[in-house]
Formats: sequence, C-alpha cells, structure tokens
Amino acid sequence: MFKQIVETNKRTSLIVDAFEEVTHMVERAERMFDAACTAFMDDQERDVNISAEDRAINEGERMIRRLVTQHLTINPTQDLPASLALFSIVHDVERIGDYAKSLSELCQWQSDSEGSDTAYQLHEKIAPLFAQLLQALRDEDVDAARQVMRTHEEVKITSETFVTGAFQDEASNRHTVVQVMAVRFLRRISAHLSNVASSVVNPLDRIGGKEQE
Repeated sequence: MFKQIVETNKRTSLIVDAFEEVTHMVERAERMFDAACTAFMDDQERDVNISAEDRAINEGERMIRRLVTQHLTINPTQDLPASLALFSIVHDVERIGDYAKSLSELCQWQSDSEGSDTAYQLHEKIAPLFAQLLQALRDEDVDAARQVMRTHEEVKITSETFVTGAFQDEASNRHTVVQVMAVRFLRRISAHLSNVASSVVNPLDRIGGKEQE
C-alpha cells in the first residue's frame, strides 16, 4: 500500500510526504526509547533530549493529519486506504514517544541503579523491532511485520508473568513498584509497534488487531 505510492510518480504528493513523516516519527521514537532505557536500566546520562524529541513527534502527528486531510480534500478517492491507514497508525507512533518519555521520567524514582532482569529482557526483545517496523513499512515486508507482531506476543507473556509475580510477592517494595511500571511501559511500546506493523499484514478494518488465521 505505502510502497506502491512512494515508488510511483507521486513523489511530490501530500500522501507521500505524510508517509515519510511517519517514518521520521518512528526514528525519533527509537532514539527516545534507546535513551530512556539507557538512563533507566544502566543509570547512564541520556544523550538525547527526550522532551524535544517528544515535541517533534507530537508536531509530526499534527503535520500528518493536516497533509492527509488536504490530500483527501483535493483527491477524495485517490489513495483512500493508505490515507485512512496513516490516520490510524500515526496515533500509535505518537504513543510510543509518550511511553518512552514516561519510562525516562521513572528514573527519578529509581532507588536502585539497576533495572530488573525482566526489564532488560524486554529491552532486548523490543529494541530490534523499530528497524523491523521501518523495513516492513518501506518495503511492504509482511514477514518483518509479522515478526514485530510475534515478538509482541512474547513481550506480553513475559510482562504478565513478571507483574503477576510482583503482586504475589509479599516482599515487594517501592523498587518493585517502579520496576512494574517500567515493564508496563515497555509492554505498551511493544503493543504500539505491533499495531503499526499490523497495517502491513491486516486489512484496513483490522489494523491494530491480531492477524487472522
């Protein structure tokens, strides 16, 4: 859907500009994610201005909505599925930035310099998903998109196991609460990456859902 638009003679169209801005938003979200995880899990200084990147992502969302609206006003039937898909996935990308920012803000409550083993495990699973998602979007790579979605299912299981165990553990303390919040933020980042990837795998009406068997 997106690849066909970009590769045709519509290189100067509003819808192509909107798609390219989505990919820039994903790249910014990845920088935020890496910086937030580095600060939270390894107690290292952030080398990215997370607040500035978050503002840029928010502006990107507004820009995409303007571009798509203008495109549909001029050409109401042209590239309609892609236009509607962009409206859907841009919100998920914006939410990735929000959760990365929330993860970075947890640093002020971190009483231990190290994160939990589960947070590290989730980071290792989620970090490659950004590149896989960009490949899926740019090349209409269904296999890459499915890998993002499959990995999210693994993230869900790991996070649910950790959270359940934390609530059942009578020794849980303030540090545990912070770790639970971090794991939940990581899970939500994974979920929104999966939602965006589903736009490559699923029909328009099932974007954000699991692939039908």
